[in-house]
Amino acid sequence: MIKNKKWKDKWINKNNWPESLFAKRVYLFIKNKRLKTVLDLGCGGGRDSQYFSRKGLVVTALDMATGEQQQEKLKRNNIRFIKSDIGDIRLKDDSFDMIYAHLSLHYFDNKKTEKILGNLYKILKPGGYIFIKCKSIDDPLFGKGKMIENNFYDFGHTRHFFSKEYMREKLKDFRIIKIFKTNSFKNPDRASFIEAFAQK
Repeated sequence: MIKNKKWKDKWINKNNWPESLFAKRVYLFIKNKRLKTVLDLGCGGGRDSQYFSRKGLVVTALDMATGEQQQEKLKRNNIRFIKSDIGDIRLKDDSFDMIYAHLSLHYFDNKKTEKILGNLYKILKPGGYIFIKCKSIDDPLFGKGKMIENNFYDFGHTRHFFSKEYMREKLKDFRIIKIFKTNSFKNPDRASFIEAFAQK
């Protein structure tokens, strides 16, 4: 379970974060494609939602823990906000041209992850794209805390670490465009990720 207060406090303190590098990579990939609607799954403080909105996309931002201040900012920027748990999304089938999940799908066990991705497949329009970034098994935090199941640990909050093979397996219903590893370095810390671009 994600600790809502932890993330609310983080987003209030970092309310003016710029858009993520992942969002920039995704936009470079889609900018010449005819996409209009995007679901930002686990939008946090909304920095990437606002970035996509500035680029002309019609954005729906979804999160359980986004605070009222951030929600109001999203609404002022013509972004639809839905307060919902990622595991219990109730949206119409074939609703979005694009689903964007930046560090929001690595909090669940295997069974729940499969259920969520099955639901996302239904929500995505035929030919639509899904972009996912999750923590990698190469991350320094991997293996710390109490193991709940394979590659899934609790160390204050739960974290499911992905491998390229696991990501590929979970996206078996999609046409995978690419799956790759990335790293970030914020002295003195390193973080490792698996990113996936796929299409329905």
